[in-house]
Amino acid sequence: MKKKMEFVVAYASDPPSLERLAGMLSRAFVNAENRVDSVQWELSQEDGVLRCQFPIGPGPKGKKSSCDRVGRVLAEYTLSEHEPALLRKLFRSKFGLRDEMEADALIAEAVSLLDGEPDTLGGWMGRGRERRLQKLAARFSRYLEDHERLNLEGFLRFRLGDYRAEVKEAAEAAVEERMLERQYQEFMSLLKSMVEWQETRTSTVHVMHAGGHAFRLLDEEMRPLEQVAETGSGPKDGAKRSGGESSEGAEEESLIVSRLLAASPRQLYIHTPEPESQVIRTIIGIFGDRAALSPELPAH
Repeated sequence: MKKKMEFVVAYASDPPSLERLAGMLSRAFVNAENRVDSVQWELSQEDGVLRCQFPIGPGPKGKKSSCDRVGRVLAEYTLSEHEPALLRKLFRSKFGLRDEMEADALIAEAVSLLDGEPDTLGGWMGRGRERRLQKLAARFSRYLEDHERLNLEGFLRFRLGDYRAEVKEAAEAAVEERMLERQYQEFMSLLKSMVEWQETRTSTVHVMHAGGHAFRLLDEEMRPLEQVAETGSGPKDGAKRSGGESSEGAEEESLIVSRLLAASPRQLYIHTPEPESQVIRTIIGIFGDRAALSPELPAH
């Protein structure tokens, strides 16, 4: 007679999701050793309880192997079911967000921050997600080795404090990013309005972008812009280069935009190998129809 492992999962606040958990557990045990019909579970929607029974694999490590497999499923369930709900609750209670569409966008942003960059093989799941899966799976597995009843709500609340703190941090970062994006868009609109209303001071400016933060601004006769539109500011040859720090790069980009606003050109030609870079997109966003990408370099 095969040994079996029995345990109960209680999740009173969301009984319907336990049915999805039951399906995930069943699929996890579909293999040559444990056929799907060897997995037995009973779901009580009224009291929010899922009673499960699984075969234990052979050998002294059979129980641990089954607990590891169930722990992995519970970890997957936590990330797919509990995590979005936790994020939504945080956005409502901590940040007072009631717009469901905006909440959905913030949840997606927070999960993206948690998941991190995709793996080197091009998989869609980021390394952060796999790290969290392994960490949660180990926690669930160790608990199931010594207990037959798992109160999922209590476990998530009282035994996974570090995980919840990580989710909360991602929620705060997502909100901060959204606020910065709004401020940026408002500032861009202000600068665009300024460009539309101010008089032109220069007929043509060429933005010579060598990549990264390396810029030169030239007038229609290919002379450094400072000699025509500005005095006493910036390097005399008009070159703007930065070696690496992002803050320095942002300052360089801000200076380029400021100089272009001061020059107020009627036409702006941008020569760049990186048309999708942030600074180029910012310049085009501000100057609109006045700005144009020009793949052909002007004759010197």
